[in-house]
Amino acid sequence: MVAIAGCGPGNPVNPSDGGTGCPAGEQTFGGVCLTAPTVAAARTPCGDVTEFCDPKAMATPNLACLGMAKMHPPMPDKVALTGFVHPFSSGKSNSAVTIQLFAAADLLAGKDPSTATPIQSATVTFDPSTAMDPTQFRACDVDPMVGCVPTAPSACVAPTCDDGLNGRPDGKKYCHLVSGQPTCSDRLRWEPRFTIPADGSPAIPTNTSLVIRSSGMNGQADQTWAVLVAWNVFFASDDPACADGQATDCIDSSTPAKPKYQLNVNVLSESDYTNIPVAAGLSSGIAIGEGAVAGEVHDCDNVRLANVQVGTSPTGDRLTYFNGNPYDTLPDSGRAATGTDRLGLYSALNVVPGKIDVETAGLVGGNVVTVGKFTAIVYPNSVAVVNINGGKPAQ
Repeated sequence: MVAIAGCGPGNPVNPSDGGTGCPAGEQTFGGVCLTAPTVAAARTPCGDVTEFCDPKAMATPNLACLGMAKMHPPMPDKVALTGFVHPFSSGKSNSAVTIQLFAAADLLAGKDPSTATPIQSATVTFDPSTAMDPTQFRACDVDPMVGCVPTAPSACVAPTCDDGLNGRPDGKKYCHLVSGQPTCSDRLRWEPRFTIPADGSPAIPTNTSLVIRSSGMNGQADQTWAVLVAWNVFFASDDPACADGQATDCIDSSTPAKPKYQLNVNVLSESDYTNIPVAAGLSSGIAIGEGAVAGEVHDCDNVRLANVQVGTSPTGDRLTYFNGNPYDTLPDSGRAATGTDRLGLYSALNVVPGKIDVETAGLVGGNVVTVGKFTAIVYPNSVAVVNINGGKPAQ
């Protein structure tokens, strides 16, 4: 990620309209027009947000890593990738998903991911009626405060939990352990585990900027899944060790010859690709041949940040923030003046395909400072995912 020159952690940005023709109420930050933040940027505490949150509820963002390139040890130089297929908002994940990994340098040099040869790829299929190994899937509870948790299907036999597994009726339930006791709870969805390559052999380079593309079967959008192209993906060789099989953004070196990087891969339902732009005020949705950029803003501890303003260059037809609901995530026009919600989400819609700069600014310690910047590519009829920071913004 490229930080603004002279704007390290805690250094105020000097906004200026500079005669650049920003819309009324906006100023330029790093050459990108955005609304000057007026509400203090804040880390998201854990509660009914269960991922990328702060259990200690410390409000002030940690931006100490901005502008600081980090050296990483050479080993492991390659890993396998494992994690869960994680749909945006309330999307379901029982349909096949294709996951492809590319070198970011290849795409920035002009290769098209729809035709280029990926470093690795896999199609994840999932049939809940035959899924018996609890390590190969997790359940997302209907209660956001529970979130997505490991299952214990063998524990719920008396009484039977109608989880749809092993021939049981599917009552949209799942079995898990609560304080060591088997509990049958209401389920939002299953999320299947994937491993690339399937045999777990290390084949994906560490310490390299990567792009992850998710889509329907055969690498195309289909009736279930739209195309997401996630930038700012970086498997650092010295990232934290995984605490368990549910952790994300970490390395599992329990088998030294086969290190694995754990990262949950996002997918976007075709219905959300269609409906979210309409809810944001684009009556016809995303125009055919155009695209969108979306993502989350985090700090250097990988904690989501609220009240951060985002701008893109080029701009889209509509910039929107969201309502902060993890399971019913919808545009919220009332956040235009305050910026990102507690999920750190933003989106620019109807964006012309090509390179795009994403710039962020937040009010920290009474000063307006950069929170991070990234350059990606928007492809036609797809969403470019640009997550800002996450503990390694300067690679």
